[in-house]
Amino acid sequence: MRYLKQLLGEKSVLLLMLPFLLGIGFLMISFGKGPSHLLVNKWNSPAADIFFKYATHLGDGAIFAVVIVILAFVKFRWALYELVAALMTLVFVFIAKQLIFKGMPRPTAYFENAEVLHLVEGVKTHAMNSFPSGHTITAFAVFVILILIVKNNFLKILFAIIAILAGWSRVYLSQHFLGDVLSGALIGSMIAVFSCSLVDNLSIFKTAWIDKNLLQLFSKKHDE
Repeated sequence: MRYLKQLLGEKSVLLLMLPFLLGIGFLMISFGKGPSHLLVNKWNSPAADIFFKYATHLGDGAIFAVVIVILAFVKFRWALYELVAALMTLVFVFIAKQLIFKGMPRPTAYFENAEVLHLVEGVKTHAMNSFPSGHTITAFAVFVILILIVKNNFLKILFAIIAILAGWSRVYLSQHFLGDVLSGALIGSMIAVFSCSLVDNLSIFKTAWIDKNLLQLFSKKHDE
């Protein structure tokens, strides 16, 4: 698959993402679900509280809408990558959280004494439907697509960092366990790869307008 090979060939991105994913996996295997969360929950500070309180919004579903609108002014094909990924993310998260893994407790419900957790003031914590992390799926789906379409290496690294921070924020805020975030990162990345491939290969999208943008369409209508 072209886009999977491309992603695996992004050395600067992998140098950031692989340690993040492998580190999470190591902590989970070494300490287990609950203890690993308590361990990383101790890594906190007032400055980090403020930072992650807002950084977590980089995984909100609204980020898809923002990126889709921006990309529509650049190239419709790229906007469609994100639109298809948004729809796939919506369906996958709904099925996973509401049907398959419904009721799985989040950290505040998992621990009998929630006072053992460091919680950030002003952040409303959820109790159930922990697996997988929807915010992490969204962040990785959105920003991995951007990594695949931009040429600038600095932007690729920036997008990888944003995805990682959005994912880590879910653990920092005790909204999810490490496993929820690890699975979310992998699922989101695969959704990104599959969405790009789907748009490129479906005949319905093989039209002249797909490689144009909104400005070009408006300009054409004005000329007519």
